Amino acid sequence: MIICNCHFFSETTDMKDFYKVLCDEGLVAGSRADKGNVMYDFFFSADDSKRMILIEKWESIEDLQAHSETELFQKFRPLCKQNAVKSKLEMYEE
Repeated sequence: MIICNCHFFSETTDMKDFYKVLCDEGLVAGSRADKGNVMYDFFFSADDSKRMILIEKWESIEDLQAHSETELFQKFRPLCKQNAVKSKLEMYEE
């Protein structure tokens, strides 16, 4: 099992607004439907509206790699840039 903790942060963008963008673009539903996805859930900071974390679980590194190569995933970085959102990824194997 591969676990990814993706921390999102911004100086200007409310993360609930950014989450809506990701949903509207189909990234959330599409990622949850990808082969090998076990968990794909977002959590918002109770203290800072400009921070959230995405916790992903994948059955294998191959499934995660295939996910990162999808056409849908290729929209992710440009959406971050357009919304002034930065991210930091932590990855673990269970």
